[in-house]
Amino acid sequence: MPQGLTDSDREALVIRWRRILILGLIDFFNGTNDFGKLIIKELVDMHEAVIKAFARCLGISLYSGNKWRGFNDILNDIYNHQNVSDKIKDKLREINDFFTSNQFSFQQLSYSLKDLRNEETHYLNLSDTPKETVIRVWRKFYELIIAIDSDFFEYIKERPELRNFYFLQDFFKVVVVDGNDERISGRSIDLEKTKLEEIRGKKGKVKEIKQRSVWDIIEFIKSGRYLES
Repeated sequence: MPQGLTDSDREALVIRWRRILILGLIDFFNGTNDFGKLIIKELVDMHEAVIKAFARCLGISLYSGNKWRGFNDILNDIYNHQNVSDKIKDKLREINDFFTSNQFSFQQLSYSLKDLRNEETHYLNLSDTPKETVIRVWRKFYELIIAIDSDFFEYIKERPELRNFYFLQDFFKVVVVDGNDERISGRSIDLEKTKLEEIRGKKGKVKEIKQRSVWDIIEFIKSGRYLES
């Protein structure tokens, strides 16, 4: 039985995921929500792509003739697959209900997640998405990855060429998704150390402290230096 995603699927996911993590961090450090709708659209698309990749690993066909099969048909094959545990099936149902429920009209919003995927509706013409909604979608996407590929993050962490992504998502999960709340993540991250750069003289003494730009902060996170004590 295959365990999670293939290595090539993992690496393809990293390439796409890295871009929206950077957009999410730009919004976080700028105190804006400029990329909220774009991030949600990408996460909705990635949610479906990840489930299709998981189905393919299980030997489930994604095509009927020369056409894509319906997404719900693919999901039903996963639910009926004897090599998928009931725990994973239940989690997939919960996550898919979240992404497709009519209640995901988000109270003050006049559109649903489906509208963001409708080619006839450009997401830039839709009303703003509350930050809380963006975080909810991020949280469900993390839950999806953990449910179907529990070794994903360990695999990424051990690959030197992918480690900058590991650091980006780790920082983002702890600080943005979990609110830097130690009760949720089991740890917190020193944001002041991330935002401020100490300039040291020849003798190692701090001679200047300056604010990093947003891009410098992102590079600092990608390097993993935010973990240094």
